[in-house]
Amino acid sequence: MIVLAVLLIWSCVSFSLPKLISPEELKQNLGKDNLVILEFSNMQSYLMDGHIPGAVLTEKEEWRIFNEVNQALVRKPIKDYEIMLREKGISNDSHVVIYYKGNNLNEILGAVYAYWILHLLGHEKVSILDGGWRAWVLKKYPVEYDEVEPDEGNFKAKYVGYKEVNWKYVHENIGKIPIIDGRPAGHYFGVSKFPSAKKYGHIPCSVPFPWEWWIRKDEKLDLLYVEFPHYTTQFLKNMGIGKDDEVILFCFGGTGAAFLYFVMDVKGFKGMRVYDASKREWEYLDLPLVKYKWETFDQCLKK
Repeated sequence: MIVLAVLLIWSCVSFSLPKLISPEELKQNLGKDNLVILEFSNMQSYLMDGHIPGAVLTEKEEWRIFNEVNQALVRKPIKDYEIMLREKGISNDSHVVIYYKGNNLNEILGAVYAYWILHLLGHEKVSILDGGWRAWVLKKYPVEYDEVEPDEGNFKAKYVGYKEVNWKYVHENIGKIPIIDGRPAGHYFGVSKFPSAKKYGHIPCSVPFPWEWWIRKDEKLDLLYVEFPHYTTQFLKNMGIGKDDEVILFCFGGTGAAFLYFVMDVKGFKGMRVYDASKREWEYLDLPLVKYKWETFDQCLKK
């Protein structure tokens, strides 16, 4: 009896998953108590293409609201997330594994945004499936087709305010704190922009790290997936940014900044702060932008 009790205790405390989880590691842990799996796709794909056993459906639109004041899509109020996460079966002792189907970019961006939101709510027992649904399918691992209706969780947020910033903080710290811009390189440089953007360019002294570099497409499966950038540490070091530095993460509408947050978190960076409203709000407020210039933060400091 003593041996059995010890084994049970050991099995509980040993349940730990990496932030970037492989299909093999996820398969080994299917059915574990406190494991919650979220799939970012849509109902048709979830039911017709199937899903990882036990996975609960969610969509990017569930995680954001439109702010009429700054004309940006931003996070929901904390209480709204608590309700939503409980409905998806999440409690404070849950380990959440997130994966995207890869039918479109929104599914990938929704997955990384949810990763950041959970951290913002004080819940860091979160993993993202390396390679997404594509990786699971290529391994020919089990698939289910019925809709999962989880038991309600008891999640209670512990808001970590450090992980986000507003426009005023960003504006006051231009040239003082590194700002990393996750938009496509052409958007950063000022020669192109998203159709809904009104202005070109980047925040002065910000440095580029485009998330689009990591997106791949499997033409045979017709699925998008992320090829994780393991060169992150060296790339940012060359930009004058270390693992313990405070950094502001910027993009067009928040999800790209969350992508940077996820990638940097996996590689051991500690000081990331997401500017959720990002360029949508920045240009709405008519704040400064620079065009036709590629910058590094250490060069900016030398001025």
